Amino acid sequence: MERVAKLLLRHKNIKFEVQGHVCCTPSYHKEAIDRGTKKRELSTNRAKAVYKYLLLKKIAKTRMTYKGYGNTQPLGKGAQFDRRVELVITKI
Repeated sequence: MERVAKLLLRHKNIKFEVQGHVCCTPSYHKEAIDRGTKKRELSTNRAKAVYKYLLLKKIAKTRMTYKGYGNTQPLGKGAQFDRRVELVITKI
């Protein structure tokens, strides 16, 4: 994260979204529906933690947003890949 912050400080024109993700419970499981809200909350908290870290590293609030996507965008490679935070560039 330190390297990412340094990169963003050098390239002040980049705007981005911090995206939080969690692993997917297969849709055929009953608990998948019940856990949807909790997974969205967990993914939002995950993204918000990175957002706050970047604020502490002096990345301007106006350059970034954050959002939790729950388990709606799995990579399909297993849970270890779906528990992630991505920084997606929205403007250069």
